[in-house]
Amino acid sequence: MTLRLYYTDSYLTEFDATVLAVEPHGERLAVILDRSAFYPTSGGQPHDTGTLGGLSVTEVIEDDDDRVLHVVSGPITGVVTGGIDWPRRFDHMQQHTGQHILSQAFLQALGAQTRAVHLGAELSTLDLDLADLPAAAAGQVEDLANQIVFEDRPVQIREVDESELPGLGLRRPAKKRGRIRVVDVEGFDRSACGGTHVRRTGEIGTVKLRRWERSKGGVRVEFLCGWRALRDSRWKNALVGDLAAKLTVKDQEVAEAIERLAAQVRERDRTLAGLRDQLIELEAQRRLEDLSGTPRIVADVLTGWSAEISRRPP
Repeated sequence: MTLRLYYTDSYLTEFDATVLAVEPHGERLAVILDRSAFYPTSGGQPHDTGTLGGLSVTEVIEDDDDRVLHVVSGPITGVVTGGIDWPRRFDHMQQHTGQHILSQAFLQALGAQTRAVHLGAELSTLDLDLADLPAAAAGQVEDLANQIVFEDRPVQIREVDESELPGLGLRRPAKKRGRIRVVDVEGFDRSACGGTHVRRTGEIGTVKLRRWERSKGGVRVEFLCGWRALRDSRWKNALVGDLAAKLTVKDQEVAEAIERLAAQVRERDRTLAGLRDQLIELEAQRRLEDLSGTPRIVADVLTGWSAEISRRPP
């Protein structure tokens, strides 16, 4: 069993530990330590990366014996120093705490329970117990989540015995037994969770619902928090600004201007289709007039004509 240092300090980025064992793991090696700040992939949250004894840690796994396996390229022994990739860790902290707030916001605003969570490398998703998600309802949830962020509420983490759980009002039942780690967003959400989280909601940054669709009998929502939301907003703002300049309209008028252009293109295509039909009829008539006898049959290769023009609908 590995002592998990991130349980009590998600901000710990460097630590010393003793190597207990080194085992083969495919073409690489898995190092087991007596204690570790590396988070293993679990609960929908990706693993940490970093270094261990000067070697890159490319994967972190939790095995059935509650050990944390650090996958590295070569053997190490004795006491080693581990270093966590902080930008990656903090990104996961923003997404994960943001997910807790979003799940509670969906529950409070729409009565929708979260079925599943996936925190990906570029975007994250919630699978919700919803038949549909109108845009107005999505905006209501987004506003509530960001209100909690802007209030900069404390996020407290503690361990309790499972006998205490009935009185805690958890959003969802705990999946483990014994001592349970509880993440509490003050006055808003309380969940059993083993992941890494921020200390205050203000550190999450903006919470943004990106898009949603029906999936597996419910609704799947893509969301972004913090730096991810900022980067997404940055490129979209640049795109809208560029389109507005090219179309000579205000930012808010871009969609309407594009729809007008699309309508003009559709009308042009209809006009061209009609003209192509007339051209084909005229060409066929001209060739038939040059023939005598009955029946008159034309078999020719039309040079200089595109296949689209010469192809007539049935």
